[in-house]
Amino acid sequence: MEIIIKPKKFAFLNLKEIYEHRDILFFLTWKDIKIKYKQTLLGFSWIILQPLLITFVFVLFSKAINFSLGDSKVPYTIYVLSGILLWNLFSSAIIQTSNSIVSNAHIIKKIYFPRIFFPISALFVSTFDFLISFIIYIPLMSYYKIYPSFSVIYIFPLVYLLLAMLILGIGSFFAALNVKYRDVKYTLPFLIQLFFFISPVFYAHNLIELNWLKNLYYANPLTGIIELFRHSLFNTPLYFHGLKISIIFSIIIFFTGIFYFRKMENILADIT
Repeated sequence: MEIIIKPKKFAFLNLKEIYEHRDILFFLTWKDIKIKYKQTLLGFSWIILQPLLITFVFVLFSKAINFSLGDSKVPYTIYVLSGILLWNLFSSAIIQTSNSIVSNAHIIKKIYFPRIFFPISALFVSTFDFLISFIIYIPLMSYYKIYPSFSVIYIFPLVYLLLAMLILGIGSFFAALNVKYRDVKYTLPFLIQLFFFISPVFYAHNLIELNWLKNLYYANPLTGIIELFRHSLFNTPLYFHGLKISIIFSIIIFFTGIFYFRKMENILADIT
């Protein structure tokens, strides 16, 4: 006899069900962390080397063109690295969440638990990498005698919450879409690469002088999130109107992505 278990009814996020199956979420996350660095020569060192090498390239680039952050006294090296740390979390999490359903198709057909666990566990794996990188980043700030303000205690959780919402919104949407159209696997990395150049990873928002263009620029949610992150670290000025625009778009993307994922959830096992 074959028993088919499906969610009882449509719910945007069934928090009770997620809590009841939390052990499975932990298992999925830990499994992915071990698999990611299994049989690698440098292991966890890749987490540190990647942002450092990218920062080194941009620092050389900035010296070649005499790049300036304006009146900011923040050294360009740690300014860029702060953006790269957050960008790496975003880009790696998007790639992993978008492939999370397809890469776990064998599990989906064997046991029932909330399918949203796949994107969430992929986010947690990237968060693990980010936290290790950030631990290394703190001594670097001390070397340049730059110390975060007290506000980092409550601003940083807000930064992570906004970024997690953005990642889950985009990642869940493409995870469900990837099951139907495998083109996502090839298209998404290209779109993320384009996204990099319209995000303030290696430059400051004050380079844009026209207000209407600056507002449009903040329609990219990463703009406000990265600027808020740097504000918590360096006390850099915030463009509050732009930040509100980024937050609104982050919320819209989150609800849209999760809604589409939940709509497709019941047929994921049939088409993977």
